[in-house]
Amino acid sequence: MIVNPYAERQRVITYGGTRMIQETFGLVGAQIQDLKNPQRVWTLQGFYAPCRRGLGGLRAKFLDQKNFTTFLNQRDLEVLIGMVEPGSYCEWSNKEYPAPYEGDWYGFMMDEDDLLDDLYTREMFLRAQSFTGILMAGDITRRVHLEDGVDVEELQALLWDTDPETGLTPDTRLETVNRRWSRVERIRARWDRMR
Repeated sequence: MIVNPYAERQRVITYGGTRMIQETFGLVGAQIQDLKNPQRVWTLQGFYAPCRRGLGGLRAKFLDQKNFTTFLNQRDLEVLIGMVEPGSYCEWSNKEYPAPYEGDWYGFMMDEDDLLDDLYTREMFLRAQSFTGILMAGDITRRVHLEDGVDVEELQALLWDTDPETGLTPDTRLETVNRRWSRVERIRARWDRMR
């Protein structure tokens, strides 16, 4: 087990205002070959705190060699890196670890919380490049792996960097990131045809 994210003595600490976990558990940079496409290799970028999904646990962010982003839940990650064997007991979820593509296996995927955290992380990098920390008009193109067989390329356009209630600029809150950006395009991408 990487860590029990629900044990008080093993509390995970995030960077202020984000769900990004400061601890790397010595795993950032680890690579996992995709089970469905052996040519695709995922590299672990960092960890994010649990959010409101049923499975729970930490969320690990991955990037492949063609700059597609995806996430993997802690339970499935622990199986894929060989830390635990399928069928063994998962202490933090009170269930058994499933084998890949059996039972309630999820694998590499992104839900709305993952997409939000990825967008917020990209926004933070843009802010770091800005002299004032204020985002100016622009857009972000990102490649995301939503689930097996579903890769997309998205265009996100910046609407404004102002809190609509208070009028304050910049608005740097995670809770309002979807008010600052609008997805204007999402097209299916064929991984084997991408560079």
